[in-house]
Amino acid sequence: MTREPYYWTDLAWVHHVGYAHHVEHTCTGILQLLHDVAVLQGACVLDVGCGSGLLARKLLDAGFAVQGVDASPAMIELARNHAAGARFDVVRLPTGRPTGTAGALPAADAVVSTGHVLNYLDSRADIAQALGELARAVRPGGLLAIDLMTERFAQARDINAVHAKAEKDWAIITRFSRPEPHRFDRKITVFRLDGDHWRRSDEHHRNVTFEVDEALHVLKDNGIDAHPRAAFGAETLPEGLAVLAGIRR
Repeated sequence: MTREPYYWTDLAWVHHVGYAHHVEHTCTGILQLLHDVAVLQGACVLDVGCGSGLLARKLLDAGFAVQGVDASPAMIELARNHAAGARFDVVRLPTGRPTGTAGALPAADAVVSTGHVLNYLDSRADIAQALGELARAVRPGGLLAIDLMTERFAQARDINAVHAKAEKDWAIITRFSRPEPHRFDRKITVFRLDGDHWRRSDEHHRNVTFEVDEALHVLKDNGIDAHPRAAFGAETLPEGLAVLAGIRR
């Protein structure tokens, strides 16, 4: 059964205002990868799982044409305000449709994705299908650069730890679990100040792990010569979060 998309209004907003550091850390490396494969200013970059447009804004500022897709309508609304020069659409992966058709991923000179977006899909089969769709969206000679949550990421986490962060007008509490193999779940509670009152919202995020070798095999079958990397650039990523980058033949 297909679940409702994650990141509803309050969590999307908290993620935008309180967790921009991941894009800040990865953007320099992504821009260098684009430069290294001669994806030049003016080229179209597709940001998959664009969230609130944080990376899209950086890409626009660097001179690229940007299209962003995300399954969360709340994130897309934020992105349209934050990076107004880009085009954003609500798209849920895998689309099951050929590149460039209605409801499918558009073709692009580069496809990038941060925040282990594919691991939010419902199953390992969905991840494999979505990987193929991302690969086929890359034009010949173009770049694919994504990150992926592997089983090692889940194994390295202390599921008894609780993440909590609070600011003057919002707070977030995240608890972790491993309900079955290849799963790493988060129960997220957000409190947001709304006028004189606090509003609470709860989401249950189910992540499905996927291994690098499997992903490389799917990408190769779909025309991408990809290789694993420790990071997009010089940033340090959490243990078990892998970057895959490659060029369409």
